[in-house]
Amino acid sequence: MFEKIKFYIERKYLYIFLLSLTIISLICVILTSNDPIIGFFKGSIIEKIVQKFSFTNSFIYDISIGFLVSVIFYFIVVYIPQRQKQKDTKIFIESKCICMIYISYELINSIVKKSKLDYAYKTLTKDQFLEICKLVNPKESRFDSPTILDYKLENSGYNIYNNWILTVKEIEEILKFLPYIDSGLLKRIYILYNCSLGHFVKDLAYTQNMLNTNLEAWSSMLFDFYLKSKDLRDYFKLYSKNEFESDPWK
Repeated sequence: MFEKIKFYIERKYLYIFLLSLTIISLICVILTSNDPIIGFFKGSIIEKIVQKFSFTNSFIYDISIGFLVSVIFYFIVVYIPQRQKQKDTKIFIESKCICMIYISYELINSIVKKSKLDYAYKTLTKDQFLEICKLVNPKESRFDSPTILDYKLENSGYNIYNNWILTVKEIEEILKFLPYIDSGLLKRIYILYNCSLGHFVKDLAYTQNMLNTNLEAWSSMLFDFYLKSKDLRDYFKLYSKNEFESDPWK
C-alpha cells in the first residue's frame, strides 16, 4: 500500500501541487473579496466562517484571481489536449514497456537457467546472482544442443548483448512520444537506459576473444539491470492499472 501511495504521489505531484494552490487561491479570493456572500450560504456555518476570517486586501485578491484564471486556461489549453494525446498513445507505450519487461526477464532468466541452480527469478539477491554468474560461461552456446552456427552467433554472451540492444530499440521507440509519456514512467525508462550494463555490454558480443570463463565481471551490472527492470515493472503496473499476461515478477 505504501509503495502504491508513493508511486501515485510521484505521478501526480504536479497536479496535487496545482490543486493545492488553486484551493488556497479560491479561499483567498473569498476571504479578501468585498462582494456579499451568495444568498444560498446566508445563515449557514459557511457565512459565519467567512465573516470571522474575512479581511480586505486588494493585492492578495488580484494575485489569487490571476492564478485562478491561469489555472482555467491551463486546464483548457494544455491539460485536456495532453490527456487526449496520452490516451491515444497509451496502448503503444504499454506494449513497448511490456516488451522491455519480457526482454529483461529473458536476459536474466537465461543466465539463471544456464547455471542450473534452483534460485527463483523474482526473488534473486545480489549474492545469489553472483553465485549464478560464476557458473555461466559467456562463450558457451545458449542452446542445449547447439549447431556450429548457433555456437558462433548465439553464445550466452552474445545473447545478453542482443537482448540489451532489443531493450534500447524499444526505449528509442517510446521516446518518440516524449511529451506524452508519464513522468514517473519516463524517469524509470531513462534509468534503465543509462544503467551501468549499457556501458560494458558490448564486450559480451566478442567473448570468444576474451579470457573470461564466467560472468562474474558483469554480475553487478547485470544485477543492477535486473533491479531497474523490476522497478520499471512495479511502476508500470500502477500506471497501466491492470495485470499483463505471463508477468515474470508475479
